Amino acid sequence: MKKSLLVLAMLLATQSAWAHLSYTGRDFGTFSGLVDANNSITTTATNNYAWTDAASGNLGDSHGARAFRFTLQNEAWVDFSVDAVSADLLPAFSIYSGLGAVRVDGVWPGTQTSADYDSSLASIAWRDSWAQANLGVSKTAVDTDGVWNSLGDWQMGGDGDAAGVDTALSHFIYAGSATTHTNRVSGKFLLDAGDYTIMVGGNNSNIVAGPFSYTALLSVSAIPEPESVALMLAGLSFIGWQMRRTNKV
Repeated sequence: MKKSLLVLAMLLATQSAWAHLSYTGRDFGTFSGLVDANNSITTTATNNYAWTDAASGNLGDSHGARAFRFTLQNEAWVDFSVDAVSADLLPAFSIYSGLGAVRVDGVWPGTQTSADYDSSLASIAWRDSWAQANLGVSKTAVDTDGVWNSLGDWQMGGDGDAAGVDTALSHFIYAGSATTHTNRVSGKFLLDAGDYTIMVGGNNSNIVAGPFSYTALLSVSAIPEPESVALMLAGLSFIGWQMRRTNKV
């Protein structure tokens, strides 16, 4: 117990500036998945290394990234791209199934009283367990840089969430990612219906302060119905047959 309190005190003393996870101004909206649609959002990055830091093997600070959200009502192809204005920002992103805690009609879910953040009691408990499982049995939350995992699943909670209770946390299930060595990055993903979070950060190992302006574009493409695919294949087969017949003549 004393060890946990010491860990908490150290984290709060050194990382008190961490912000809560929010989608404010970064909600792409809800898509039917049956028709093509797109939406773009322009915002800023606080630094140019957050994504690569979260891929370093000891988690990363979620405050260093920007969280976007969107909802699919049906399975669909999702194209996502980020264009940065500054060459100092090499953008990268990861897509996850799941959302951080959001207020509905001004009320947080369950017993929660704040948005999720890296140094909440619930998040620290999860970081403890993650560190022990991935870094060594003697490791704790102090050996991690936050909760964000660029290349895998992660969890976080807010004030009021019961520490050590998995069901109290927000779960982010890794669905894919994309990186670049230029100021533009893009990726295409086939996703099931559901709620999604996109974490955007920099992939530059040099620590350079921002803000860096960029525009994120989300495009949703409908998946062709099986009947349409069958007709298309039949049409291609007929064209091939005609070409072969013409060649013989």
